[in-house]
Amino acid sequence: MKPLTYLTSLRSGLLVGAALLSSLVPQQIQAYPLGKVTFRTDAPFANSYGNSSLTATGTESLLTVSAWADANATTPALLWQWFWLLGIDSGVGNGALIDGNESMTLQFDKSAGACMITFFYTGGNGGSGSGNLARISIAGFASDPGASGVPFYAPRISNVGYASGTLSFDYLNDGPGNDYGQLLIANPASTAGRTLKITGAVSPNGNAPSWYAGLYGVDLQEGFGGPQVIPPNIPQNSTSTFVSADQLLTIRGYSDSNAVTLANLGRYQDECFGLAGGNTVVSNNSVTLEFANGVGLARLDSVYSGGTVILSGFVSDPGFKDPSSSASASSYANGVLTFTMASGGPCSFYFTNRAASAGRTIRINEADSQFGIGGIWYARIHTLLGPDIPSNVSPSYSTPDGWVTLTGYADTPGTVPANLYENVNWFGVSGGANTESIEGAESLTVHFASGAGLAGLGTRYTSGQVIISGFISDPGFSDPSGTATGVSYSGGTLSYTFNAPRSPEIVVAFTNLSASVEQDLSLHTDGSPSSQLTLTRINYASVASVTLSIAKSGNNVILSWPNGMLQESTNVSGIYSNVLGATSPYTNAITGPEKYFRVKVQ
Repeated sequence: MKPLTYLTSLRSGLLVGAALLSSLVPQQIQAYPLGKVTFRTDAPFANSYGNSSLTATGTESLLTVSAWADANATTPALLWQWFWLLGIDSGVGNGALIDGNESMTLQFDKSAGACMITFFYTGGNGGSGSGNLARISIAGFASDPGASGVPFYAPRISNVGYASGTLSFDYLNDGPGNDYGQLLIANPASTAGRTLKITGAVSPNGNAPSWYAGLYGVDLQEGFGGPQVIPPNIPQNSTSTFVSADQLLTIRGYSDSNAVTLANLGRYQDECFGLAGGNTVVSNNSVTLEFANGVGLARLDSVYSGGTVILSGFVSDPGFKDPSSSASASSYANGVLTFTMASGGPCSFYFTNRAASAGRTIRINEADSQFGIGGIWYARIHTLLGPDIPSNVSPSYSTPDGWVTLTGYADTPGTVPANLYENVNWFGVSGGANTESIEGAESLTVHFASGAGLAGLGTRYTSGQVIISGFISDPGFSDPSGTATGVSYSGGTLSYTFNAPRSPEIVVAFTNLSASVEQDLSLHTDGSPSSQLTLTRINYASVASVTLSIAKSGNNVILSWPNGMLQESTNVSGIYSNVLGATSPYTNAITGPEKYFRVKVQ
């Protein structure tokens, strides 16, 4: 790959307190990865010695590193940033490296996980040739991380295996200090909110009598954001086709610009992907994005890019937005979006009309330079995303399908309208201490049309108690990140504490859509100074109809239905009451006055 100008920048944090309630300053509109921690240059690690634990303040305190004198991580030791690496001084062995019985832990915030861990000055010690191996183990994963080794100069990581929360691999001595060993992690959620413990030993596959290791850096990515494909997901030069785990997006590489001849995909570390070799899209090749029905392109990230980029195959204008001003010009005509890159650094482009690409195959071409794909975010067409909302224009916004209408208010309950305010890819209610969030007395009303209900909420920069009122039954709240505490539902109101004040998006789910069908939900906080709710998305869906079947059996009728509460009445338009204890199939004797039945879905 031919790198263009690449401006490395890490996100700055917004933590609880005065900083949280100030205006949310736009971050670098950063392509994947979310953040990079490089121990030799980044505070507080650079040139540090004497601390047993340090937190990466340059990446919003999403990562804390600790040193231990024992393999069980019970006796603290000292971190030592020496040369280009971070090691451990326990008073035994080499004070600048991890060796012997020492261990190092990486503790991740619940919102983010690792996408690459880079080792340096690592391997077997005293062995020879290809047998000079260390066996590195990393314990603490929630699930299979999808790990693989990525060579920098030469292959260092081999024999990768995962079982019962522990990843192990052989590491060939890198010089020492003449090469990097890059461990790519395709499933960042497997590390989000987890504490990983790194230990080592001599490899049974080698001939080294001892071992050592050093860490160069850790890259981070969202653990529980919206659906996406990131560079670590893409196999390196082994297949032309990649299908996302949810089967909603298929990516194919081609060796020609017309997408005729399939060619292998390739990635550059955890930063971008394209066609194997250069690992970008250039003028004589192409990449296609095939979206499932009802799913479309929401965001396209880029890095190491320049020249004119062409996206074709849209059925209508996709609503291109460029909040970082990374494109100097853009135009749409006859199914083709064209834009000219003004920056080779990380950038993100958003698409407000997902229906334009839903069920379509979008082809990516580069006219005169190269385009590195930093990530692809997609969403169902029944999703409201932050960039969709015109910022500070009106108190109300309705989705194009008419299923959802938002109204901002300066008070709770909502009586005084206030403009909706969007920034980059999040939104809130204008006014108050933070014009981009819902805080203080503010509230947001979400109206669902007939047949539509709440399926999920995405947030970032959120802290304190979240309150959602207006449900007709328990909405079935589910938080895959485990961030929410004190979750309770009573009398139509759901409340929970959600301390996630940093930039990674977390999407929570609601499994009972019927609880919000045709309802007005009011979203607000408890009004305390440290509470705010900042939205990134609202997922909604239609509630499937329920069929009630009736069949005669002798002097009885048998009623069958898939779910819901059976109700009965003596008048078709009268008052219906629950049939207590009724489950499907339900047998009812043909006696007495006529009855009418229906099913109420909760």
